[in-house]
Amino acid sequence: MTNRNKIIEVFEKHKNTDIKYFMPFLVAGDPDIKQFKRLALAIEPHCDILEIGIPFSDPIADGPTIQEANTRAFAAGINTKRALEAIAEIRINTEKPIVVLTYYNILIQGGTSIEDSLDKTFKNLKKSGVDGIVIGDLPIEEADLTLKACEKHDICLIFLIAPSTTPERMMNILKVARGFVYLISVMGVTGARDTVAEITKNTIKRILYMTDNIIPVFVGFGISKPEHARAIADAGADGIIIGSAIVNIVKENLEDLDKMVAKMVEFTSNIKNAVKELN
Repeated sequence: MTNRNKIIEVFEKHKNTDIKYFMPFLVAGDPDIKQFKRLALAIEPHCDILEIGIPFSDPIADGPTIQEANTRAFAAGINTKRALEAIAEIRINTEKPIVVLTYYNILIQGGTSIEDSLDKTFKNLKKSGVDGIVIGDLPIEEADLTLKACEKHDICLIFLIAPSTTPERMMNILKVARGFVYLISVMGVTGARDTVAEITKNTIKRILYMTDNIIPVFVGFGISKPEHARAIADAGADGIIIGSAIVNIVKENLEDLDKMVAKMVEFTSNIKNAVKELN
């Protein structure tokens, strides 16, 4: 296996193409560590990038569905160390890029200073096979130390942008962003929604105009159906991110783990096929 950043490799491989990417999201340790690893490897063939949430006690960007997944993971004995161990096992079995979603407080533990803690954490992330990180509560204005740690350990810091992001702030993000940017499609927290809002399509157009192909734009929050994914991709987004709708499959099939896997594979393959139709 190469040590190069796999996110960068994927985008370089498909440079100057119109390929649309799919990044599903799972919470590490949900519903338990063994089944989480099983689910991740089951959906791996149907994703371009795999996003994994490291459970946190106060996930302010997440709605009830992912909050409940965090609770299940904690009850099953997950912690950051065990989450990274599980990710390392998944890495052995895939060359696909892995992105983690977490919160800043998790990253600044275990060192003699914030800088030392970030260095140790990002070293462990890289060792586990992580290529990118989304930090739900880290704004661009406070990201300098984290950007240094990401650069040192060759991990892409994925910034969140929203319909309310100003042009000035967007330009500041684009100056340092690496990998792709994560566009929050609607105002609010994560959660499956029934339709693709018009504000989402308008925001995609505005952000695409501002990025001017500098960096891929992935869209998440509220996407729950193949037709949603197709509409988002058709609006110009480079990638589709789905979390709550996938985590719901875990919740709805806790009594039948085999059925959980089958439903998860069916859902993710349908999303990937819907996006593929536009490639």
